[in-house]
Amino acid sequence: MSIAVVLQQRFFDFVLEVKPDQTRFGVKAGQRQQQQPDTKRTLLAIEQQAQQNRQAGEAAKQQFLEFTQAHLHDQVAEELFLKLGRFETIASTVFSLAEGFPQVLDALSARAVTLSQLEALVSQVDWLKEDLLKLVNQPNYRKKSSSGNYVKEVKTALGMIGIESLKQVIPVFGLRRCLPHSTDPFTGFKANIWEYSLAVAIASQRLAEETGDNQFVAFCAGLFNSLGYFVVTRTYLRTYQQTKQAALLQARDARDTVLTDALDSLDADASFLTSCFAEFAAIISADLVSKWQLKRIPLGNTLDQLAEGVSYQGANQLTRLLHQAEYFAQSQTLRKAKLLTDAEDQQWRQEVQLREDYLHILQNTRLDKLDLE
Repeated sequence: MSIAVVLQQRFFDFVLEVKPDQTRFGVKAGQRQQQQPDTKRTLLAIEQQAQQNRQAGEAAKQQFLEFTQAHLHDQVAEELFLKLGRFETIASTVFSLAEGFPQVLDALSARAVTLSQLEALVSQVDWLKEDLLKLVNQPNYRKKSSSGNYVKEVKTALGMIGIESLKQVIPVFGLRRCLPHSTDPFTGFKANIWEYSLAVAIASQRLAEETGDNQFVAFCAGLFNSLGYFVVTRTYLRTYQQTKQAALLQARDARDTVLTDALDSLDADASFLTSCFAEFAAIISADLVSKWQLKRIPLGNTLDQLAEGVSYQGANQLTRLLHQAEYFAQSQTLRKAKLLTDAEDQQWRQEVQLREDYLHILQNTRLDKLDLE
């Protein structure tokens, strides 16, 4: 197995606070066709074990909790496969970028785009128009206005921000709109995944600047590769809560207080979510972006290669930049947490062939803040 795959799981385990010694839950989508129903985890079996453990000690109770959680996740996995396999459901219920946003991205990628051209496109995307007006009416932008009055015109707002800054601001506003509203019980994950997405995008752009590749395309590829993480997180959390609620109602109807108490004490499992990331996230990112039908920005091929697990040697230049940017963002986090050895870091960096001079450039680049004009 690639060292990058191993350490990427360690990175997500860390940001989701998976304990190293905890029981791990997770099912591979590719194994679904070969799976047989687990008769040992029927609700009847859980009820029988609950009966046997009414007077049991703490060790037996913990075993029962793990058994119950495993049963829930068997059900969650089946439902999750169905939901994540329905692209139209994902696109309509998880995201609301609306029609028109891809056309704005295409326009920004053009060598010469006028404010009038951008205004016409942005004005058709209500949420984007509102976000840009909110931005320019903040104090740091208001002082740029000759009159100092509240800005109401889209073209004025675009001019105040500037074309080069818009190439960062607009994609970031799009991704921000896709963030899950809540990631409870993983309270810090929403902020962590946002910071990570931004770091990969900025690192990709900075590397593209050095290699002479298209910086805007690199920034967008690094940013929108996180879409799958957002989809999987939101879909898993919703599915888990729905499955747990159905099991609770069934246990209460049966007046099984032991099972009810066990279910009440359980919550979504971080290790299951990290396994879902590995299985689904890259594929979903590629599928979502392909549906945008971008005409100028070649994101599709790169995200497809990431989804297919194409090796570094067989990857195109943009995919290689993304591998390097992901390595840097993830390794920095793991190093700060003292979860990455020098030997692992060196092997990982060699796998993505990040040159020493490029490493130093990234180390001296702020990855937590947009460099706006």
